[in-house]
Amino acid sequence: MAATDNSRGAIGQKLSFAHRWRGYKAHHRETLSASLVKMLHEPMQTVLTVMVIAIALALPASLYVTVDNVQQLGSNFDSSAQITVFVNKGAKPEAIESLEKKLNGMTGVTSVEYISAQQALLEFKALSGFGSALRYLEDNPLPAVFLVQPMMEGEVDLVQAQQIITAITALPVVDDVQIDMAWLQRLYSLIEMGHKIVLALGITLGIGVLLVIGNTIRLAIESRRNEIIVVKLVGGTNAYVRRPFLYTGLLLGLFGALIASIMLFSCLMWISSSVENLASLYQSQYRLQGLGITGFLSLMLIGGVFGLGGAWIAVSRHLRDIEPR
Repeated sequence: MAATDNSRGAIGQKLSFAHRWRGYKAHHRETLSASLVKMLHEPMQTVLTVMVIAIALALPASLYVTVDNVQQLGSNFDSSAQITVFVNKGAKPEAIESLEKKLNGMTGVTSVEYISAQQALLEFKALSGFGSALRYLEDNPLPAVFLVQPMMEGEVDLVQAQQIITAITALPVVDDVQIDMAWLQRLYSLIEMGHKIVLALGITLGIGVLLVIGNTIRLAIESRRNEIIVVKLVGGTNAYVRRPFLYTGLLLGLFGALIASIMLFSCLMWISSSVENLASLYQSQYRLQGLGITGFLSLMLIGGVFGLGGAWIAVSRHLRDIEPR
């Protein structure tokens, strides 16, 4: 009688790494599909949870887009934060040329533009509407000016600008110096405050998202308590039991981020025409900027991370309490 081959059967077989990896991937696909189907079988609960997550993500995202658009608008006016240097009337060309060299050599000055008295008069005639009246003047009343652009590093430094003004005022043939950057300083302060509000609101609502997803996963665990006990009785590991709930949290976070992106895009499309009309009244080509591809992917990543994190916290907390007796 031939000897019994003990290599047959489940006990005697050893699976290779490739077989285990294929089984691992197959189980993940099945778990993801089953989690999605289960969510679709509970449409009301799924929609309510997703909408709460979407609103919690859309609020800080919309505020971030608003602050970013204000910052873009402010950057368009950086060039207006310049110093106007009025030259004494009757200054000789040599003195004006010397003044221009000194202005270009100053620390903190990026560019210097010279506008002669004749050029200033021509521009005033073209833009003021008093061109015909100016013909009766005996001489040109406008002085030559230098437009000095101070160094801009994202935020206006009034202290440095004041130092430049003091140095310019002491130069020969300088009649007066004017600057209008205080409003831009206030704008950048508001933008900085807006970024801090976005961060605080994002953290607060992020915690809310974690709590919402955690409570949803907790209810799902309680509803499947008996199933979890049976799976553990037949040898299912905690990782095996945890996996479908993690996928549920991940899907909820991703769906919430997607709906938040759609809500934000719809709001931008709704108000963009009004903003464009307002900008056209000021001869501006300004257009609202949305999240963009990078912002959309970042929002999806944040939603997925919060969803996965909330599910992990809930599963780790409640799965320990479910053990076979």
